[in-house]
Amino acid sequence: MERSLAGVLFLVAAVAISIAAGAWWLQRVVFTPDSTRQTAAAMLQEVDLRQDIITVVVGASVPYTSSEDPIKTAEYMSGVLEHQVLTTRPGAAVMGPILEQAHQRVIGNRDEQVRITGPQMVEIVRDQRVAEAQPVLLPVPQVGTLASTRAALSWIMPISAVIGVIVLLLGIVTRPERRDILRGLGELCLALAVSLAVFGYLIPVHMITAIDNNTWAHIAPRLALRTAPVAAGIAVGFAVAGAALLLSARSGGGRRQWSTPLAVGRYQSGGSNPGWG
Repeated sequence: MERSLAGVLFLVAAVAISIAAGAWWLQRVVFTPDSTRQTAAAMLQEVDLRQDIITVVVGASVPYTSSEDPIKTAEYMSGVLEHQVLTTRPGAAVMGPILEQAHQRVIGNRDEQVRITGPQMVEIVRDQRVAEAQPVLLPVPQVGTLASTRAALSWIMPISAVIGVIVLLLGIVTRPERRDILRGLGELCLALAVSLAVFGYLIPVHMITAIDNNTWAHIAPRLALRTAPVAAGIAVGFAVAGAALLLSARSGGGRRQWSTPLAVGRYQSGGSNPGWG
């Protein structure tokens, strides 16, 4: 199908707008998630991350809770933290403030180290005796891949959005045909579907961890998978709508512009025209 100037402009606008939308989704889901128990629970699904927390908390708590065999106490406490605290909803609520600080450090938005205080350890291990423990550092590194991705998203979103809006307005100025409008909308829907699949799943779940396999880098796929069903549903909806619009553009035969008036039939005098009488 031959593509007009308006059709080309609409295609460019669709790609730019879909990139901006996908970047916004990735930013919202992975880099600025809401501070809720669900966010902490998603991060705690990572086994190695839980192990890092258990190692630090147990090591700081055992001296205050063990009166006989510190090794057995450490093993018992580790099992309690693994099965009764860090993998439960109440435990995720307790770990929420700590993991929020850890998340900010991992993505490069916090320079200060993450510390677990004595009162916080009381809530974690459920033993008042550890209230006297000195604050301990949780070894949370700044993950360069996540920090670079966050920085890139901060300029990809506005630049793509501005380009998309400008090119879209240029396409409208060219007085497009109805066929171009329908095809442009269809291509926008398909581009949004692809963008959600790329930014909502492929990049956070596969690409980031393929580049950096650090334990704390795995919070990206955990956070992304939390909203993966929603992203998949929206993407399918956009794909279906886009396919329907493209089929309509092909079969609708939009051969007139939106601003072109409807043709008016003319009556001819004489000949075969019976007239009014």
